[in-house]
Amino acid sequence: MKQFLMIAGLICLTSCATKLRVPLNRMMSPETVGGAMNTEFELSSQQQVEGKVDVSQTEPYPLKFTSQAAMGYFAALSLLDSVDITWTHTASAPSLVGFKWQFMGGSLQQAGAGNSMAFSAAFGGNEHEIDGNPKVEFEAAATDVALIHGYWLTPNWQIFETLGYASYSYKGELSGSTSGDFAEDGTLLTVAGGTALVFRPYKLKFEAAYTQADWSEAGNETYLSFAFGLGLFF
Repeated sequence: MKQFLMIAGLICLTSCATKLRVPLNRMMSPETVGGAMNTEFELSSQQQVEGKVDVSQTEPYPLKFTSQAAMGYFAALSLLDSVDITWTHTASAPSLVGFKWQFMGGSLQQAGAGNSMAFSAAFGGNEHEIDGNPKVEFEAAATDVALIHGYWLTPNWQIFETLGYASYSYKGELSGSTSGDFAEDGTLLTVAGGTALVFRPYKLKFEAAYTQADWSEAGNETYLSFAFGLGLFF
């Protein structure tokens, strides 16, 4: 538990300044850490979209999204053999805290054969200010749920697929050279596939994801994103 809190606290202190960003990759395989009070941590390079307030439109101003690479973090703490507390964060996007429940297959402590399946759910949100002219003040809220399946091709090599749903909401105000309100609500449906190489205590992962986003003001957009990461569990 102490190790989990130290990792999460250090990253929050150095990278949790929130901007109008939404992650596109989950980078989550189905296995829980296993046991009680064991920890998993992963650092990854992945993709997200960043919203800029489009003041050329009428109020409430929509966000105009562009894709970019970002550093991602994942941490898990096992409560039971099949249940983890999870924390995910992609640079400057809202942090998400939740759980993963593995209802098929063995945990990371027993991994290496057959099928694995898990359900994850996470929630986050905060208030933030971005200094400048105009100054941006906003509130963010996020929900993310996913169904994850994996299959072990060998005792150390796994393929996994994810079906995910996420919702993000941003509401804020501009002040300065441009003033007014902006609001954006979006739902994101994602299908992803990846592979993992596991050599205890290390895990190397790669993921490709296709996301269909429906934004209340910006309209429909699609994204193809890639990610790779290195993790360890202990």
